[in-house]
Amino acid sequence: MVFQLFLLRQYLAPPIMSQVGIQQLLQAEQRAQEKIAAARKEKTILMKQAKDEADRDIAEYRAQREAQYQEHSKKHMGSTDEYTKSLGRDTALQIDGITKMARDNQDKVISLLLDSVTQVNF
Repeated sequence: MVFQLFLLRQYLAPPIMSQVGIQQLLQAEQRAQEKIAAARKEKTILMKQAKDEADRDIAEYRAQREAQYQEHSKKHMGSTDEYTKSLGRDTALQIDGITKMARDNQDKVISLLLDSVTQVNF
């Protein structure tokens, strides 16, 4: 009887033990896959958070640089209204100068034209 039990354990136990071992391996593999899935999900969340933070930093930096540019433009180039007024004044001065020059030389130009038209050169 003892010998029979020994034989039964010897030949029946390993298949049962191996099935238990296989079940343990499958469960371990399942847990590992769950951990990997959780880690990937966490990585995705962290990457999204990092991207959102970077976008906020970029927007903040862009706004800061735009404000610096606007300040620089006003300081060194003046505002658009000032430039338009200045351009209008310069244009009016140039037109006044041309009109005065035309008035001053009007008699000379008329006499030169009349002389050129009335004289015939052979």
